[in-house]
Amino acid sequence: MTIKIVTDSTCDLPKNLIEELGINLVPLKVLFSEEIYRDGIDLSANKFYAKMSQYKELPTTAQVNPGEFTEEFGKYIENGDEVIGIFISAKLSGTYNSAVMAKETLEKENIHLIDSQSASFGLGMLVIEAVRMAKQGKSAQEIVQWLEAAKEQMVFYGIIDNLNNLKKGGRLSSSSAFAGNLLGIKPVISLKDGEVVMIGKARGQKKAFSWVLEDVKNKVDLNDKMICLAHAAAPAELAEFKQIIL
Repeated sequence: MTIKIVTDSTCDLPKNLIEELGINLVPLKVLFSEEIYRDGIDLSANKFYAKMSQYKELPTTAQVNPGEFTEEFGKYIENGDEVIGIFISAKLSGTYNSAVMAKETLEKENIHLIDSQSASFGLGMLVIEAVRMAKQGKSAQEIVQWLEAAKEQMVFYGIIDNLNNLKKGGRLSSSSAFAGNLLGIKPVISLKDGEVVMIGKARGQKKAFSWVLEDVKNKVDLNDKMICLAHAAAPAELAEFKQIIL
């Protein structure tokens, strides 16, 4: 019997790492108007950002449905394996609730489900550590206990470089977005109790980087902590931020 780690495509882990660690990934769907793509399968991150810049409206997403999870979990349960599913915050997507419905359908106790209360690399960090613990021979109960504790300790930051998408999504008026972009305003967001919140803002990228680092210093002792960096079509900016952190 082995422990299978299942997650969804919002974890944003690189494809080579997913394959190397043997992570079982179930994709959400991304909808551009009437075009439907499986996240990370039919639509790469680069293609996603390129298409998003071309559309006047933001794309929408469709959660993984219970039937997909029933099929995914079922093939492992039939082999006598245990399943640990770690998913995007239930307040951001119905994917976790779909997994709960699938577990109820299968009526199996060896399916353990975690609402990460996070997304993107926040979710990805939990998944990576769960895989490592499983490879070390930890039990499903030990891994689940660690995940439930770790998700409460995670600190997540995001710097919004451009306000146009906030305008597209109705979060900002056209005039506010224009003025903000003109002044170089960079909102800083975080995840609190599974929801996206704005926690600060800075004028210019370097000041936004400094704001995040000062906030981290005030909240977290970084000794022996895992730090994960990710970008949304901004590799040069990520490289600069990495150097500042180091």
